[in-house]
Amino acid sequence: MEVRNRFPRTESLKQKRLFDPLFKGGKRSFQHPLMLIWKEIELPENVSVQIGFLVPKKHFKRAVDRNLIKRRLREAYRLQKHDLHKALLSKDKQIAMLVVVVNTDNTSYEATRDKMMLLLRSVEAKINDVQ
Repeated sequence: MEVRNRFPRTESLKQKRLFDPLFKGGKRSFQHPLMLIWKEIELPENVSVQIGFLVPKKHFKRAVDRNLIKRRLREAYRLQKHDLHKALLSKDKQIAMLVVVVNTDNTSYEATRDKMMLLLRSVEAKINDVQ
């Protein structure tokens, strides 16, 4: 299965029954201002990763700002997901991930892209370490 440079609906984390285990027992990685919560779990779709993006109303009052940040997060993920997908396909695993913005400072696209790259590499390294 070839990984394409797109973000289809099947890769979007939407079901509440998948969110709850992430918050309760998911592994966390942090790169300011992003926190990535992930867990190996059986997904309903035939994809290796489902990911969701959470931008709290507490920090970003205007919906326009929250939507802009979510668009930036999706784009950063879309362009950098290939290595993670290859690692998961080789191990025949599925994971659910949730990216949470924990602070309001430095949410430019460049900073978001760099932090997303570091987070995805850390998850990939942890997956490759586990036999």
